[in-house]
Amino acid sequence: MRRFAAPARNQVAALKKLTDFLFYSSIFISLCGLALTAETYLVARIPLDARVGLLIFFATLFLYNLDSLLPYKTGQHLFLSERKKWIFGHRKLLLGVAVFSGMVVLALYTQLYRQVPFWFFIPFFIISVFYSLPVLPTTKGFIPLRDVPLLKVFLVALVWSGLTVLLPLLVSGAEIGAEEIYRFLLRRFLFIFALTLLFDIRDVQKDKRTGTVTFPGKFGVPFAKILSLSALAFFIVLTLFQETGHERIALVLSAVFAAIVVAFSEEHRPDYYYAGLADGMMLLQFLLVWIFMV
Repeated sequence: MRRFAAPARNQVAALKKLTDFLFYSSIFISLCGLALTAETYLVARIPLDARVGLLIFFATLFLYNLDSLLPYKTGQHLFLSERKKWIFGHRKLLLGVAVFSGMVVLALYTQLYRQVPFWFFIPFFIISVFYSLPVLPTTKGFIPLRDVPLLKVFLVALVWSGLTVLLPLLVSGAEIGAEEIYRFLLRRFLFIFALTLLFDIRDVQKDKRTGTVTFPGKFGVPFAKILSLSALAFFIVLTLFQETGHERIALVLSAVFAAIVVAFSEEHRPDYYYAGLADGMMLLQFLLVWIFMV
């Protein structure tokens, strides 16, 4: 039996290294961004433009890795989760990924600039960059946007919903009414908002120590769960009224699965629960829509 134990342990260790890399280097969350972008094309019934999907993928990869390398984060030695330990141990790799991703984003934009004016990206760029950089003056010094009380979940949901919905529609030139676009945006915002709240639950103690005011930190984890589930319930209601095809079933199912993840979310859950399951609900939503619409 011992002859088989060592190879089995080696295989488990190799698998863990791979999953650590996929989750903690932000490749998985970037795939989720790509999936949501593809879902927009499916639900809007317009041809997929791979350039837009790749732009979202590499832009997410660039911004998330850049954020993880900021000086104030590399100095957070009091909160060494498994994810943070991995990031601290692979900073050169993440820097390389960020630089490469940034170059790919620029290359892709050279193919899209005629359809997407630069000003479109300015608000999303400002929010993404200043999200973790101390730029807002307060009586105690400068703080990043994420430290404005209760604001960070709204910022994340706004950027994700705006880019994964508006960018595909803008590039495609599809003639879609403003009211329909707003409803599409609101649904995507609610879904992302519900999932983003889970990461505040994960970081509730760390945020309390750093002075970041979040919904679970100020009102408690049960309140944050109720808020997340309420957003998903509103998402379901909007979907039932706004969609009529097979995608309606898929979107409702995705919200139900997301609600189960919300219900079992606790601060003590391992990093994989959030990096895999919580973020994975975006990927699952795309897969359900794809399966039901094909």
